[in-house]
Amino acid sequence: MNVFEEVKKALCKASAGLDESKVVSGALLKDDLDIDSLDLVEVAMTLEDTFNLTLPEDEMENIRTVGDIVSVIEARLKVQSA
Repeated sequence: MNVFEEVKKALCKASAGLDESKVVSGALLKDDLDIDSLDLVEVAMTLEDTFNLTLPEDEMENIRTVGDIVSVIEARLKVQSA
């Protein structure tokens, strides 16, 4: 399962009308994609279901870019598989 593609799908689902081509690893959630904190909660819940994991709130607070979300999920998946 491609983590980046799943993150992109979750972002587009949370923010209707989001231009999928703008969802790149370095895109800033708030400034580039207009993702607010409520959207981010929805994204986190979608990704938790998709990957069957829990994203701690303190880790989510530090997320600024699409790449940050991907990194947090990949780190959680490594912990799970260890």
